[in-house]
Amino acid sequence: MDRAADPRQVPLFTRDPTRAHGDWRSGNVLVHGENLEAMQRLVRGGYAGKFRCVYFDPPFNSGRRFDEYHDAAAPGVWRAMIRERLEVARALLADDGVIFVEIDDTELGPLHATMDDAFGREERVATITVVRSASTGHKAINRGPVNVADYLLVYAKDRRRWRGRPILRERRGYDRAYATWLENPGGAIETWRFSPLAAHARGVLGRAASRESVERYALEHASHVVRFAQPRYDAVSRAARALIDRSRREPERVLRLARAGRKDLLLRSGNRILFLADKVAERDGRPVLVEPLTNVWDDIGFQGIAREGSARFIRNKKPEKLLARILAMSTDVGDWVLDAFLGSGTTAAVALKMGRRWVGIERGEHVDAMCIPRLRRVVDGQDPTGVTRALGWKGGGGFDVWV
Repeated sequence: MDRAADPRQVPLFTRDPTRAHGDWRSGNVLVHGENLEAMQRLVRGGYAGKFRCVYFDPPFNSGRRFDEYHDAAAPGVWRAMIRERLEVARALLADDGVIFVEIDDTELGPLHATMDDAFGREERVATITVVRSASTGHKAINRGPVNVADYLLVYAKDRRRWRGRPILRERRGYDRAYATWLENPGGAIETWRFSPLAAHARGVLGRAASRESVERYALEHASHVVRFAQPRYDAVSRAARALIDRSRREPERVLRLARAGRKDLLLRSGNRILFLADKVAERDGRPVLVEPLTNVWDDIGFQGIAREGSARFIRNKKPEKLLARILAMSTDVGDWVLDAFLGSGTTAAVALKMGRRWVGIERGEHVDAMCIPRLRRVVDGQDPTGVTRALGWKGGGGFDVWV
């Protein structure tokens, strides 16, 4: 067992066994207390340099008042508050760790400047736009652009050491550049025969087949579907440039350049041949187009999550899918995660389901009203909401409670 996970080795906290659940020695800890003081205690108690991922969802300083907390502070007070916590968070991060801080546009600029100061501008990884709503309803009558986004500011402790995990997401709609059918992809490249995808598909499906039917056919036969793309001549090797020149001189031939550790470069008429199969993955038993994750996340629904985890935290909750993506791109199974503004317990719930170890800090009365009941249901395998089904979660683990 990790030594720092044993409360007997962290005398700065008091364990509350009446609120622990499941295997409390698993290392997972819910700290009921003020987060700055709790993080400082964690540093002194052996958790410095421990966390691969820190997630902050602080008050946005929106000027609004909620049942659980007041989100209205003088700008200078808010910025001093976040600066203190960022500095301690940096001490808690592993050398290859990363911090995500969620915010709206109220304090976005000051937060960027503060994080540049706390972590170093050179450690900035990304600013991610998270689309959380549509431009409908009462918001749409406001003057100016409709505010539909939050932002994730992402900083590494040492960007050279941080190992981000590549994430693919499902693409919306077919990529119509993939419009060519390769009749014999298993044959020698000098025998390859090309024809229009639509003509081939309708020859099989019927002349009246819809465009959607043709696109489904393409996905189901992706190893036969290709597109042609102009290569970046100035960004390839000398051998590749020579082959491109030759391909332009011999436009009817398919040429190949073998490349160690990379896919072969295939050329026809000076253009690369790209296979649809390299863009297809199976999701829920069906082939779908996927693409690398960008810094605009518009595919995570915020609607209908008020009761996710059976914890009703109106207007303040984040979707489990959002935290699952953050943990997937920044951690491995068994890594440590810290959420110092735990709220209704979303980060801890997702970390349990993903096999990460976690420390969550929350000071409000909703620790007992929401967090602990929610996490007990997760441990007991009685939470069917959120990412439970996608991850195949059946229950297990446990958590301790410290004050």
